[in-house]
Amino acid sequence: MATCIHPHRVLILKADRLYADTLRQHAERVLQPVHVTIAGSVAVAREVLAREAIGLFITGLGGMQEGDALDLIAQCKQEPFRVQRVLVVTMRREYRAFAALRSLPIDGAFDSAEEPPEALADALHAVMGGSRFWSASIERRLQQLTAGPTALFRMLTDFEQVVLSVIGDGCDDAEAADRLGLSPATISTVRRGLHRKLGVQHRGELVRLAAQKGFVRFTPDGVDRPGYALLAAGYHPRENRRRGSNLALPVPA
Repeated sequence: MATCIHPHRVLILKADRLYADTLRQHAERVLQPVHVTIAGSVAVAREVLAREAIGLFITGLGGMQEGDALDLIAQCKQEPFRVQRVLVVTMRREYRAFAALRSLPIDGAFDSAEEPPEALADALHAVMGGSRFWSASIERRLQQLTAGPTALFRMLTDFEQVVLSVIGDGCDDAEAADRLGLSPATISTVRRGLHRKLGVQHRGELVRLAAQKGFVRFTPDGVDRPGYALLAAGYHPRENRRRGSNLALPVPA
C-alpha cells in the first residue's frame, strides 16, 4: 500500500538556526496546520527523510555540515525517501550551485537575497499547490550562466568538471590521480586543458577560479565539493562504457 505523505509535514535543512527559525515561522503562518522539523546538517536531514514522509522539503544550497545538500536534493524524491515537493531558498551566486538547479528535481527556487521576505508566502503557496515557483532573479542568472559559448558547461566536459572539483583544492597531479583512481599523466593532461580553456596560467589561479565558481568551498572543517556526486555520476569513462561497467568515480577525501 502506498505511503500517505502529509501535505503539511515540512522539513527545513539550514545550518543557520536563526535563518531556519525564520523559515519555520513563515511555513507555520502560511501552511496551517503544519508540523515543522528543522535539520541543521545534511546527516540529520537524511535521518529524518529515512523515517518520515515529507510534504515539503525546504533547503538551501550553501555550506552544510556533514554532507552535500545538492546530492541530497538529487536523491530526496527517490526511494527510500518520500518527499512530495522541494523548495530551494538560497542567496548563492556561484556557477556550480546554479548550474545544478537545471537538473535537480525541485519545484521552486526562491532568491532570498533579491525577493522581499513577504514574497516567500507566494512561493510556499505555489509549490504546495502543485505549481512551479522560480524567482525572476534566479531565472535571469541561469540564463546568463548558460548563454553563449563561454558558459562553463559548454566549455568543459563532465570529466573536466570532475577533475576541477578535485584539483580545485590545490592538490598536485599525483594526489588527484590517487583520489580518482587515474594516472598522474591523465590528470596532467586534463589540468593543461583546464588552464587553456579557462585562461589561467598556474595552479593558484585554477584554485581561485574553482572556488569562485563554487566547485570547491574552503571551510573550517575542510574542503567541500558541492554537487561532486552529481558530476561523478554523470561521467562515464570511455573504457568503462566499452566494458559495460557502471563503476563510479570515488569521492575524494
